[in-house]
Amino acid sequence: MIKWRQSLSVGIDVIDEEHKELFKRVNDVFDACMKQQGQEKIYEILGFLKEYTVKHFGDEEKLLEKYKYPELPQHKKLHEKFVNDIKEIEDDVKENGVSVSIITTLNRKLVDWLINHISKVDKKYGEYIKAHPID
Repeated sequence: MIKWRQSLSVGIDVIDEEHKELFKRVNDVFDACMKQQGQEKIYEILGFLKEYTVKHFGDEEKLLEKYKYPELPQHKKLHEKFVNDIKEIEDDVKENGVSVSIITTLNRKLVDWLINHISKVDKKYGEYIKAHPID
């Protein structure tokens, strides 16, 4: 399970709220795995996580376009990789069911990525936006 910390805030309320929701959705996947709720339930939650991630990344990218964030192309590539990682996990669950290796992969690919991405990459654009206000 992962827990939101204020130190992960990028300083943009709507984005911080969406990040908190992403944490909740990743935790929902872990919870379903730990409770052995079954492959279909876990697959359903992963699908919702993927959809929510795509929505969040779209919102974030629109904001970065609005502020003409110079690192947007690289940022988009990181988002694409994360969505692909979720898709790979989804495919693995569909093909092989839930296993310890799936939970390990979830932890490595989703939790580590989210925390590192938010604490390093997203905080960087938060600082950029604060330094470049739009009238």
